[in-house]
Amino acid sequence: MYDSDAYLTNSEVVRQSWDTVVAGTGTQIYLRSLQSIAPAEILVRVWDGPAPADSTWIAEGERSTVLDSPTGEVVIRAFAPDIVGHFQLPRPGVYEGRVSWKGRHEAAAQETGLHAELGTAQPQSQADTDMIWAAHREVLENYRIDLWWTSESEDDEDEDED
Repeated sequence: MYDSDAYLTNSEVVRQSWDTVVAGTGTQIYLRSLQSIAPAEILVRVWDGPAPADSTWIAEGERSTVLDSPTGEVVIRAFAPDIVGHFQLPRPGVYEGRVSWKGRHEAAAQETGLHAELGTAQPQSQADTDMIWAAHREVLENYRIDLWWTSESEDDEDEDED
């Protein structure tokens, strides 16, 4: 997830996300999935102030983060070349945030089971493959990203001083 002007990949931060699930550069937030083929749900919520606790969401983990979005336009992208989505923040600037997740390990185990079954089942048709795939889509990896505005971006402040 990144500000629309911050699309260059940062390999060091990507590697960091492998250990911490979430890592960022300021203008980018990287989420590390444990599986690669099933869809994941990403819910982004923007708050007027720090996000309240949610007793209905029992996360497996969470991490604080920061997103600096000088343009106010955010892009969500998978490591494939596809852009998954984009949205406009209420205003450009620096947003503090909290990323929480659940279902990562279950989704990874599900993918391992899918690969094992596809490797041994020898599907005869696309319908067979679709049936195997459907049987291994019970678990959905979920991420919640809660953001709240805290200040103007440094770039915006520099422009105001000119």
